[in-house]
Amino acid sequence: MGQTNQINRLYRIAELVLFITSYTPLFILIVLKQISENVTYLNWGGINRESINLFIEKFGFSFSLITISIFSLIGCRFLFSNFQKNINNGEIVILTDVRNRNSESIGYIATYIIPFIFQCFNTRYEIFAFTFLMIIIYRIYVNSNLLLINPILSFKYSIFEIEYIEQRGKKRNGLIIIEDKYILEDTMINIYPIGYKLFFAKNRE
Repeated sequence: MGQTNQINRLYRIAELVLFITSYTPLFILIVLKQISENVTYLNWGGINRESINLFIEKFGFSFSLITISIFSLIGCRFLFSNFQKNINNGEIVILTDVRNRNSESIGYIATYIIPFIFQCFNTRYEIFAFTFLMIIIYRIYVNSNLLLINPILSFKYSIFEIEYIEQRGKKRNGLIIIEDKYILEDTMINIYPIGYKLFFAKNRE
């Protein structure tokens, strides 16, 4: 069995996939907003340089968001499928304390998503400013426990802050993401490290 004091750092592409997936709700709202503001341009005028330039100007940003969102959702599915395959390489532990952290997703939405909903994306500066802020938030995201706080993942998974006893009898703590909506103290689970004190978990019962 693997030891939980070994840190498995996710690949950068996996961290990026989780980050983009967490912003998919915002991207959908931005796309709908941009389409509604430019709906008068949704007329077929043939394929030529002028129509392509107009499409890029009015809908290029939305098209980019749709594309990266689709690829991130596909990547996220493969990522968690890989976690499921590797969970048996983790360690069996017994929970001594469990605290539900699902409410963190609400705080994440309020802090990192809602402020962007009312922003305009009609000029290059506005798009550049948005991209610049996304890069800054991404750096914060991948170096914190925000990595597991994801509105999309909350439809299937739950987040818990736990204290546990590992096989060697030592007490540790961390944050887990697990399919179970409720878990109790004294439950035996498998945990697979995916970051510093971050684990993918599966109930053994």
